[in-house]
Amino acid sequence: MKYIAKMMLALLASVTLVIPAYAWDFGASGSMKTTFNSTSTKKNKDADAATSGGFSSEGSNLVLSSSNTDGDHSATFSYKADWDGNLDQLIKVAGTKKAGKWTATANVEYNLDQPGCYAHSAAKAVDNTSGYSADNGSATVGCAGQTGEDRGSITLTDGTMTIVMGEAAHLSVQDMSSDSAAAGAVSMDVDDDDLGVGAFVDSFHGISLGYKLSDTMSVTLAYQNSSDANDILGAQEYADGETNATHGTSGFGLGASLAAGPATVGITVANASTKDNSGAGASSSTKLSAMGLGVKIDLGDIDPFISYGSNTTTSNDAAGESKTGGMELGLTYAMGSDSVVVYYGSLSEQSSKTDKATAVTGIEVGYNTSVGPASLSIGYGSQTKKDDDGTGDGDGYAMTDIEVAMSLSF
Repeated sequence: MKYIAKMMLALLASVTLVIPAYAWDFGASGSMKTTFNSTSTKKNKDADAATSGGFSSEGSNLVLSSSNTDGDHSATFSYKADWDGNLDQLIKVAGTKKAGKWTATANVEYNLDQPGCYAHSAAKAVDNTSGYSADNGSATVGCAGQTGEDRGSITLTDGTMTIVMGEAAHLSVQDMSSDSAAAGAVSMDVDDDDLGVGAFVDSFHGISLGYKLSDTMSVTLAYQNSSDANDILGAQEYADGETNATHGTSGFGLGASLAAGPATVGITVANASTKDNSGAGASSSTKLSAMGLGVKIDLGDIDPFISYGSNTTTSNDAAGESKTGGMELGLTYAMGSDSVVVYYGSLSEQSSKTDKATAVTGIEVGYNTSVGPASLSIGYGSQTKKDDDGTGDGDGYAMTDIEVAMSLSF
């Protein structure tokens, strides 16, 4: 009898565990992209043009996912493996809960990528061996792994008012442009944030309040206050020798979106600066003023767009001031399920008060279609640079790129 009772308890426990598991939906997905490109690059006016290209392929976004809904509570779990110069293994759990008229969402994500330790000295050029522990100084350099807790945010909304607190993209860049498969489009900071033309903002620690004024208009007010290093409005680095050990960043921003007939208009204006919080009274400070404007018009098959950005950074160092401004304009033209994109972009970059601007111009033309279940994109792009100082390494830079890309998501 005692044996039967134990068996019944074990069966009950199994059923209790299995039934919820069946409520989860499981899935797997991935993507593969193959390309052929032919690129000609002239680094400056005195350099010879160099050619590069050929066939290449890129497998990415291997994703295992599962989701579950239990009343007003839903959750998703995913594992993603991707390569962006190193192997990323991202494990993520996102959840949504509702109470009354309010819905809250948040997620936690960690990169499990830790390929192991490798020795830097020839005497210990064996990976993950017991003899390697003696070279512990190099082990710190040679190991990759999570360096801290996940940084994220909580979003709380009732459908009209939305509050976001934590690290998030509280403000929009307002870049509404489209480009092709080829290279040619300009960027506000291609070496770092790689932001499109618009306000120089990205994810930062702060809080934002969004309010839906009507079905066609909404506004967002954002406030940053953090000691994160080189993170002014999420995009601008310190320019006056500050460190996060002594300085903090604070700033405000306002974003608005308006739908007027076939046009969608977005604008962001923001200002932020650093300040010595150590009590030492250091005068070092960096200030950023950012503005972005984007317009997209839906005219049926033809959708023109324009994006504009103007950003100024000032500091007390010798450089004093840097400016970046630009615009993008063009259109997408739908031809049934196919589309054509035409793009023109220009950018002006000035690194100091005495520096003359470097002008960057980009052009792209692209065609997108499908071949059965695969997507096919063909593009031509070019980019040129002119430094008004006449001495910059990039003066006379010229690049042309032709690219054919085929991709399949499965």
